[in-house]
Amino acid sequence: MTVKTTVAIDSDLRKIIKKLAAWLDISQGEVIRRAIAEFEKSVITKNVYPNTSKEKVKKEIDAILQAATDAVWEDDIKTREIQEKLKKGPSTIDEVILNNWDSGLEI
Repeated sequence: MTVKTTVAIDSDLRKIIKKLAAWLDISQGEVIRRAIAEFEKSVITKNVYPNTSKEKVKKEIDAILQAATDAVWEDDIKTREIQEKLKKGPSTIDEVILNNWDSGLEI
């Protein structure tokens, strides 16, 4: 859900945000979202895992994400099948549509 808010920034920062948005062909809001996401990673790495290597943090996060994926896959077999097909390799868009898009004509 998107919420509109007002934030006071100086004109130099506004120019930087506008310039980055133009260079990246994204909205100014997306520039801010990405900047905050990067800052959040930095803060977590420095404060939550201050004495841990980036590689170890990455492994821990990967393990957490894999455990979450496994839990979802246990509850939702259809999603698991779709994800496994996607992992196996490239398909044409036609194959994806034919194999996964319900037409409403199924019996």
